[in-house]
Amino acid sequence: MEPLKLETDSLRDAAAHRHLLYGTALCTSDLTEKRRCDTILRECSIITPEYEMKWDRIGGADAPDFRASDRLVAFAVENGLAFHGHTLWWHESVPQDLGEASDARFAEAALEHLTRVVRRYAGRVYSWDVVNEPLETDHGRRDGLRHSRFLRAFGPTYLEVAFGRAAEIDPEAVLVLNEMGLEYASPGAERKRRAMLALLERALARGAPIQCLGIQSHLDAADQPRHHPELRAFLREIDGLGLKVMITEMDVSDQNCPRDRRLRDGMVADTYRAYLELVLEESRSLGVSTWGLSDDRTWLATARKRPDGAAVRPMLLDRALRRKPAWHAVKSALLSARNPDGGVEPAFPKGKIN
Repeated sequence: MEPLKLETDSLRDAAAHRHLLYGTALCTSDLTEKRRCDTILRECSIITPEYEMKWDRIGGADAPDFRASDRLVAFAVENGLAFHGHTLWWHESVPQDLGEASDARFAEAALEHLTRVVRRYAGRVYSWDVVNEPLETDHGRRDGLRHSRFLRAFGPTYLEVAFGRAAEIDPEAVLVLNEMGLEYASPGAERKRRAMLALLERALARGAPIQCLGIQSHLDAADQPRHHPELRAFLREIDGLGLKVMITEMDVSDQNCPRDRRLRDGMVADTYRAYLELVLEESRSLGVSTWGLSDDRTWLATARKRPDGAAVRPMLLDRALRRKPAWHAVKSALLSARNPDGGVEPAFPKGKIN
C-alpha cells in the first residue's frame, strides 16, 4: 500500500489516519518536565506505565500504594489519552514477602492483587497486559510455559484464571497476553512462536477471553532480518485465531552498529521501518508503543551499552527531544499501514474491540 499523501505533525496523527494508536512508556518523573509532557501529548495517543503498576511497586494487600499509578492514569484521563495497564501478573514483579509463601497463599494474594487493581481502574484503562512473559521454552516443559510462582500455584491453566477474572471486572477493556522474543529469526524464537500458538489455541478453546497478543519488539539494528517469512506466517496464524496484535515495547538497540552517528541512525531507522511495515501488513493491529521516546530515557543505556563507549541512540528522539531519522521512519511505516479490519478509533480512548 502506498503511504497516504497527508500532512501530519505527529506520530499520533500518522497512526490515527490508519485507526491505530501510537504511544510510549513513561514514568511519573516524566510528568515533572513540561517540555517532555508537551512532547508526549503531541506525539502519543496511548501511554504505558513503565513500572508504577507492577505488583511489587504497588505492594501487597496490607498497604498497597497506588499514588504513582493514580497519577499516571489521571494524566491519561485529563488529556484524552488511552492507557495501557502494564502489568497484572509477571514473574519478575512478585512482592518479596510472598517469596516463601505457600502456593495456596500465593494464589490468594495474586487474585487479590489482580482484582484490586482492575477494579480500581476499570472504565479508565483501554487495555491490560493481563499476563506478561508466560513462556520460556528452555525450561523444558512440553507446553513451553515458564516455571514461575503463578504456574506452581495455579497450574498450567493460570492464564484462564487471570483473563477470566479481569474480564469479569472490566469487560470493556482489551485483554492482552504480552510476550518477548517472538520477533527474532532464530531457532529459539521459532520454538517460542510455536509454543505461543499452541498456548493460545488451548486457552481460547477453554474459553479464556484473550483478545490480543502483545509483541514486545525489542529489536537489534545489527541483526534484525528484513523479510522474516517465519514471523509473517506466525502473524497470519494469530490473525486466523481471531486475535488482534499490539506492539507493546518497541525499541532498537544500536549496541553492535558502527560508531558513525549518521550510519548508526540510518540503521536504527531502517530497522524500525522494516519491522513495522511487516507487522502492520500481516496483522490486525491496534497500536504501536515504544519503550520510551528519547535517547536519555531508555533502559538500553545500561542494558545494551556499546563496546566503544559511545552513547546509545536507539529511540525516536534525541536527548534534546529532537526528531531523528527513526521518528520519520516510524511515521512512514504508520502511514503506509493497511487500515486494520476492526481497528479502534483513536479519538475514543477505550472500548471493546469487535
